[in-house]
Amino acid sequence: MRISTVTAAVAATVLLAAGCGGGAKEQAGGPVEIVMWHGQEDASAKSVEKLVTRFNETHPDIRVKTTSGGVTADGMLPKITAALTSDAHPDIAYLYGSWAPNIARNPKTADLTEFVKDPGIRWDDFWASEREAVTVEGKVIGFPAVVDNMVVLYNAKLLAEAGLEPPGPDWTWDDFRAMARKTTDAKAGVFGATWAISGSEEAVWGLWPMLWQAGGDILTPDRKKAAFHGDAGLRALGLLRDMAITDKSLYLDSSPAEKGQKLFESGRLAFFMSGPWVLPDLQAAGLDYGVVPLPGTGGNHETISGPDNWVVFEHDERRVRASATFLAWLTAAEQQLQWMTDTGSLPIRASISELPGYQDYLKKYPGIDVISANLANAKRVRPPTTKYPRVSSFVADAIAKTLLGKADARAALTEAAAKTDAALAVPGS
Repeated sequence: MRISTVTAAVAATVLLAAGCGGGAKEQAGGPVEIVMWHGQEDASAKSVEKLVTRFNETHPDIRVKTTSGGVTADGMLPKITAALTSDAHPDIAYLYGSWAPNIARNPKTADLTEFVKDPGIRWDDFWASEREAVTVEGKVIGFPAVVDNMVVLYNAKLLAEAGLEPPGPDWTWDDFRAMARKTTDAKAGVFGATWAISGSEEAVWGLWPMLWQAGGDILTPDRKKAAFHGDAGLRALGLLRDMAITDKSLYLDSSPAEKGQKLFESGRLAFFMSGPWVLPDLQAAGLDYGVVPLPGTGGNHETISGPDNWVVFEHDERRVRASATFLAWLTAAEQQLQWMTDTGSLPIRASISELPGYQDYLKKYPGIDVISANLANAKRVRPPTTKYPRVSSFVADAIAKTLLGKADARAALTEAAAKTDAALAVPGS
């Protein structure tokens, strides 16, 4: 669907949603100003700003103001939670899909369920997992922003210098450890891989696939108890501890901003576990890189996917309608192809692959086809519970203690499990 058609359809929805003539009076007040906290960095931030400028130039009735929100995407939930205690919150914010159960409970989170029923928005064109991530108990709280998954990027030059062939699709975690050890040269400041120990979601994001591949899970099926401290979790964290303490092949990143990507771009990491969003920066750095699915366990190469959302918050009805109009435009296929081309992100709509320019996008990012195909290995999601951020913080702390040699894997995970069980036992928030 062309941009003009989408815009017209959504505009009709806006007028209908005003109800009882209230919208006409509000529109007489001039352009609606809305604020978006995008939390993006580097190429992603530039792309957002470019698209917002284009929207503002073509939609005189709405003025979108953007800011990072003062944080990266990792820190957006506490920032928004604090802002929602007053009127300092934005109209739109970029939030991880795993946070949806938390944020949907706030009365200032808008309900866009009726908006997305408009045929012009083509809600069914979004992947099912994305629609699920932005819907909580039947309430649509925003629009899909990103769909991704975790892969391993490798530095072809470092592997060649170590006499190693690039990993194949059937490689294992033992292969990963051995290759990371062989490519490490501490005196030269070169490491096999890196792991975050800053206490953020970045620390646990890579552990969950290792857990799932080995038959474990984060919580019990009823989501009332921790399950990550079982044998699968112990083996996963134990392997990472061996890499950090015994092999010294892991660069332990304690920076809140995570230095891993910069180290990889500068040729000081052999392997980097990440996703499609880093590809533009790797291209800009001129790095000779390759892409491969995560190492596997018993032939299982399960990965993790994080559908993220643009969530809308209420100030008044006029601003909610303007936010929905803008997001319908931003997530339309044409704008998304621009975003993908700028950032290396994956398609959030099925129809994007039909657009002129899609094949150019594939050619621009070597390896993006591997990452797209890897979506088939994304079989599970993080627990849809309001307690997940606390669970994540407990496990992130356990990972840091273990990799720093302050505790063994069993003791650290047992402590995190006890804290998790206590948090899950508390009713409500």
